Amino acid sequence: MKKVLVRGPLLSQSGYGEHSRQVYQFCDSQKDWEVTTQVLGWGITGWCVNDEMEGGLYGRIMSKSSPITEKFDITFQIQLPNEWDPNLGLFNVGVTAGVETDRCPIDWATTHREKMDLVIVPSAHTRSGFTAAGTGRENTPIKIIPESYFEEILKEPESDLLKDLPTSNNFLLVGTLISDRPEDDRKNIVATIRWFMESFHESDDVGLVIKTSRGRDTAIDREVVRRMLKNIKSSLLVKFPPKIYMLHGSMTREEMTSLYKSPKTLALISATRGEGFGLPMIEAAVAGLPVVATDWSAHTEFLSGTSFLDVSYDLIQIPGSRADGKIFAKGSKWAEAREGNFKKKLVRCLRNKESLKKSAKQLASELQESHSLKNIFTRYEKVMKKALEK
Repeated sequence: MKKVLVRGPLLSQSGYGEHSRQVYQFCDSQKDWEVTTQVLGWGITGWCVNDEMEGGLYGRIMSKSSPITEKFDITFQIQLPNEWDPNLGLFNVGVTAGVETDRCPIDWATTHREKMDLVIVPSAHTRSGFTAAGTGRENTPIKIIPESYFEEILKEPESDLLKDLPTSNNFLLVGTLISDRPEDDRKNIVATIRWFMESFHESDDVGLVIKTSRGRDTAIDREVVRRMLKNIKSSLLVKFPPKIYMLHGSMTREEMTSLYKSPKTLALISATRGEGFGLPMIEAAVAGLPVVATDWSAHTEFLSGTSFLDVSYDLIQIPGSRADGKIFAKGSKWAEAREGNFKKKLVRCLRNKESLKKSAKQLASELQESHSLKNIFTRYEKVMKKALEK
């Protein structure tokens, strides 16, 4: 039996948390691997400690957690590269979505990459961030293994979460509000909301459902988000903005499935400045929703066809206030969606909703196969077999 450590934010309600749990499930599926977990935090995001969640997955993760007293045969460390520790195992795998800009910090691409035996990233975009910042002489291989969607999304929901909404054509926005300053927010949530409201003012049957938070599932967090939405609405120069619906706090997979598959949900939208993968986008696409999003970074690797309404952009330097030198490198760039084109794509999505729905079903069928958990596990098995043979 190989002793294997999975180290990461395994209980966190975040994208990295979901990625960590997928890596854990792969490791736990290997018959000759004895898995130990080391649960870490992820920023200010909350933890889920309900051991019955996701069919007992959280309980299995917690039951495998124990003090580290020995060196492992293999470690999977789902963290930022500067947090990887090569002393934990004989063969160490760093798993990261890197940074969402065009390149990562130099030490990530050189020193921290080289201290690991293998690096796994979820997208070609993330890998290019490493190669752009490196010297070209690095030896540690970087392999691309995408993330999967949650499999409950393939089932038909038992109820419609949005059935009581007065609007029939609702766009969906899912993402954590990362910064108080709109220009620093990688998800570009404020602009997404503002441009939507300006596009559909005086539209009685169009709404926006926003699933967001500042990272916490608390009453204070909820009030901060509610205040932000009110401020955006009050700053608009339109008399009759469309309806906005806020969802805050943790949601079960069944609830998220209902949200994506509601007959009243028209499309997922995002003026994102960059994604290391883009979990809400693949979830929406697998559920059969069209996606309106910036045509740059990782999500463009799995979104395709006419149901992906790609928004033109300009590649610009990140604000100086964002360049901390630790995660965001000075002089690195991300995408700024063009306002006019984003609004144009929103209107097109509404006008062509029936034809886009057919295209979205075709893409959903393809992604359900290519990004299933089973296929992702197969890719891990192939990469690890080859790496361990050397």
